Amino acid sequence: MPNTLKKVPQLQIIRNIFKFLTNPIPIIDQNFKDFGEPSFRLNMGAMTKSVITKDPELIKYIMQKNNRNFKKSILQTEHLASFIGKGLLTSNGDYWLQQRRLIQPGFHKKSLDSFVRIMSKEVVTFNNYLSNKIDQGDGELLMLKEMSRLALIMVAKTLFSGSITEEQITSIGNKVDYLQAEVVVKIRQPFFARWRKLSGRDAKNKKLAQSLYDLLTEIISERRESGEFKNDILDMLQGARYEGTDDGMTEKQILDECLVLFAAGYETTANALSWTFYLLDKNRDKLALVQKEISENEIDPNNPMASIMKLDYIRQVISESMRIFPPAWIIDRVAIENDSFNGINLYNDEIINLYVYGVHHDPQYWENPAVFEPARFERDKLKSIKAYTYFPFGGGPRLCIGNQFAMMEMQLILYTLLKNFDFTLKEGHVVEMLPGVTLRSKNGIRMMASRR
Repeated sequence: MPNTLKKVPQLQIIRNIFKFLTNPIPIIDQNFKDFGEPSFRLNMGAMTKSVITKDPELIKYIMQKNNRNFKKSILQTEHLASFIGKGLLTSNGDYWLQQRRLIQPGFHKKSLDSFVRIMSKEVVTFNNYLSNKIDQGDGELLMLKEMSRLALIMVAKTLFSGSITEEQITSIGNKVDYLQAEVVVKIRQPFFARWRKLSGRDAKNKKLAQSLYDLLTEIISERRESGEFKNDILDMLQGARYEGTDDGMTEKQILDECLVLFAAGYETTANALSWTFYLLDKNRDKLALVQKEISENEIDPNNPMASIMKLDYIRQVISESMRIFPPAWIIDRVAIENDSFNGINLYNDEIINLYVYGVHHDPQYWENPAVFEPARFERDKLKSIKAYTYFPFGGGPRLCIGNQFAMMEMQLILYTLLKNFDFTLKEGHVVEMLPGVTLRSKNGIRMMASRR
């Protein structure tokens, strides 16, 4: 790799600014093609210098080998945190490590078994909702909307069990969606920061964020006053104790972690599921293999977790879907001190963007990367996948704490819905990517559902 990375000319950035703000992926991909190298520099203004890389060795160095020298950028620790607080997703350093050690045991097998039981009930309820919708002649679905509805309910119920109402769930989802969209605006339009402040847009967002805090505070306070134990995530968070002490989290800390789980725990899942239904419809031979696995397996209501773990082809399908359409399509880090890797200087004033989408589609590591082929993720092939050429849940010490939770949730949803329904893309509907905080589908993926 070269000592000095090639840099996108500032005039070219200005020329493509509106295309970049709409969908940066084609612009980034074209830059990689033009430079012919796995990393380059891109400065979006005087104060936002950055490196974009799809080099798995550099990514491994940043996320794992020398992870202590790299932190999350202010895009998450300040912009996103201003809306959802200082939880695992939005914190750095010693505080992040303290919280990670505290919360990690809550996502081990015993806890996951309890969470899966809660999710199993909710997916049956959604299955009945969808059946009624079809019976009433309304089989046209906006998959992102429906999967967001289901994933939001599931994360809400695993967080708060019966302590949260349908109305509250909808309100939380709407507010989180809106605030995340505002974070994307802040990230991609830093030059309008002063206008957002003067126009009152920032004040409006802060007021909305406060209303979200107030709603969750009410739910948490009511649970605490009731003295009930629901064996859900809220109980896990309230019962967690810092190592060597009998001290637990403050109400504000619990609130922040709940908000982070909402923000990170449903939109990514909803997007991954939407893309998976789309890919299975476009690849009916793979759908047939999914249906075969479904016909050969039953979910034991008394032990759903063990049943889900047997759905190995569905696991492969989800893994391949997240390779082609990774929910976290780009991850940022900032060097705490000046650093270097293979002759590349990494300065502490630069955002280093780890281009997940680019690595996942690099023909150097994936044969026919545009082709949907779940068999890439057969268990005997997993060890041959080069490190950090596939990392939809991040990697290193900051590997997503809920990755197993998310995989089981998606396997359960796909099993249940594909057992009972067939989904086909509506004729004439155009599917496009819309990269925001996560990789969404621009028009929501409109499909027709029918009973099997």
